[in-house]
Amino acid sequence: MYLIINAKIMKKILLSVLLVVLLVPMAFSLDPSGFRFGLKASPSVVWMRPETTNYTSDGLRVGFSYGLVGDIRLGDFYDFSTGITINMVGGKLVYPFKLSIEEQVDLSRTYKLNYLEIPLTIKMHTQEIGYLTYYGRFGFGAGVNLRSKASDSYVSAGNQITIEREDIKSETRLLRGSLIVGVGVEYSVGGRTALVGGLTFNNGFTNVLKGTNDAVGRKPSAINNFLELTLGVMF
Repeated sequence: MYLIINAKIMKKILLSVLLVVLLVPMAFSLDPSGFRFGLKASPSVVWMRPETTNYTSDGLRVGFSYGLVGDIRLGDFYDFSTGITINMVGGKLVYPFKLSIEEQVDLSRTYKLNYLEIPLTIKMHTQEIGYLTYYGRFGFGAGVNLRSKASDSYVSAGNQITIEREDIKSETRLLRGSLIVGVGVEYSVGGRTALVGGLTFNNGFTNVLKGTNDAVGRKPSAINNFLELTLGVMF
């Protein structure tokens, strides 16, 4: 069942990417002013929201995102906004974990997850007011896991144990879907060039964990969310 669902999601992602690849050159060739290209670098606050009994969130951690953005004009006040971004996210969870048949501990794990994400959003904006243009954006994100690492900590026999795990891809899912909501402002610095600042909430809606936890007798589930300070420049 999981493989079937993954195949369907992957197909949608590939179709979306193909649509973007086709629309961008078409928009640019028909009307160069209808396409804008930009760069972004965004610090963020990231966290995990567990959906499994006996799993608890263990606070926030700092993340970071960067990449390319592109806006295709759909109307006077509407753009199709997409791009390619690298999201360095994750979070912290505490949950029961069996070290052996005889010993069970409360494991504190910090997830360090990297995703390549393609945002598919509608960007609504005002006319330029002075040097400022205000915008809001709404849509979806399709992400593919590039790397999964973790830092584990637990107490065993009275000793604090910390283990760095360089590869936990076998415990995380390949795909991540999200809802994207953002607001911000563009400051014109001349011509088509503008500086961008805003806030974007990336709300995951797919489970990022996989496998079975023998200590709780079920497959774990957790959602990865982040709030980022959007900083960039559009040309």
